[in-house]
Amino acid sequence: MKLTGLLLLLPLMLCGCAREVSPVSALALDETDGVYRLTAEVVRQDSLDDAAAPAYLSATGEDLPSLLTNLSNVLPGELYLSHAQVLLISEKVADESILPLADYLCTENDVRLSLRVAVVRDGAATEMLQADDEVYALSELLDRAAQQGTLPDMPLYRIAEVLHADGSAILPALRLDEFGQTAPAGTAVFANERLSCFLDGDEIGGDTHA
Repeated sequence: MKLTGLLLLLPLMLCGCAREVSPVSALALDETDGVYRLTAEVVRQDSLDDAAAPAYLSATGEDLPSLLTNLSNVLPGELYLSHAQVLLISEKVADESILPLADYLCTENDVRLSLRVAVVRDGAATEMLQADDEVYALSELLDRAAQQGTLPDMPLYRIAEVLHADGSAILPALRLDEFGQTAPAGTAVFANERLSCFLDGDEIGGDTHA
């Protein structure tokens, strides 16, 4: 084939090889027997007239870099984290040092520093993520609670700052209520970068539960 023909076909070949973007609205991180599972809530919109609907995809790995790589491999398009507004972590994940997690996310160019992190009490983070079928519902809940003062206002960048300062931090806690709905569940208190206890109550503070 002549060079002119190849040049005409090249744009079509490149378009055919390109992957569409898969915007992620929220993430959930669980750990079982040393294996981590990262679940992404992916925004799906079949047409301009349809409301955005979530789909859920998961990947396993030994650390966050491998989790993101493995997750990217199972997504229908390129992993796009700039829309992610919430990261849910289970109690088992919170029992370990979360500073490496916060530092890694802060250095990822695609991750917004305003990402909200919450600890899931009495259940899996993935289960809570999938309980709300409305995109950005978790983000709206945490934003509203922070404004009202019922949960700590602790975006990702602030978590990293306070953990580097003295290893302590307070994060919002959530749980599924008796109706299977996501509800505020007090405050998760971190000492030495690890979950120390929970504080119950309608306001930040209250009774302590280990």
